[in-house]
Amino acid sequence: MGPAGRRGLRLGAAVLVALWASCAAAQDFAAGMRAHLGKNYSESQRVFRALADAGDVRSQFMMGTIYEQGLGVAQDLPAAAFWYRRAADGGNASAQYNLGVFYQFGKGVTKDPVEAAQLLRQAAEQGHGRAQNNLSTFYFTGVGVPRDVVEAWKWLTLSAEDLKGKGREIALDNRTVIERQMTPDEIAAARRRVDDWRRGHKR
Repeated sequence: MGPAGRRGLRLGAAVLVALWASCAAAQDFAAGMRAHLGKNYSESQRVFRALADAGDVRSQFMMGTIYEQGLGVAQDLPAAAFWYRRAADGGNASAQYNLGVFYQFGKGVTKDPVEAAQLLRQAAEQGHGRAQNNLSTFYFTGVGVPRDVVEAWKWLTLSAEDLKGKGREIALDNRTVIERQMTPDEIAAARRRVDDWRRGHKR
């Protein structure tokens, strides 16, 4: 067998190892969720912590949840922020939203509206309805970002498409309030921004 063949075998073996590790991690995460839903928090924490330390983003988010809610451990908001940060940096939209709220209200971190808006924007761009709703407030009030009622209207519209029940009603009511302060040209511009966002985020 030539060098090219040996390289191909090594690459194939590496792919198999990666697939096995991914499957094993998925099985472990499922076991952690079963324990968590069964309120066996000591076991779920053990599983999630091992996976989180190994870089599993979903488990990092779960560790944040455990510390934020004090599930089987003393509530520790700075620890929750630490794990949410790791998951947020890994692209987890729920972690980006939660950490954004932490910075919005100063939970476990120093209050920072600019950082809050950036995190909420990351989650909102992934279609996270609650993040879109929160982000609209930042644009409407001009806190953490330049004031932009067109952008606020856009995010409330997108939020209402994702949220259900009371959350959707609140988003639509807030949009109506903002709309009363907008010109027809601003409303038309907001609708175009919504359409542009939808085209760029087709599922």
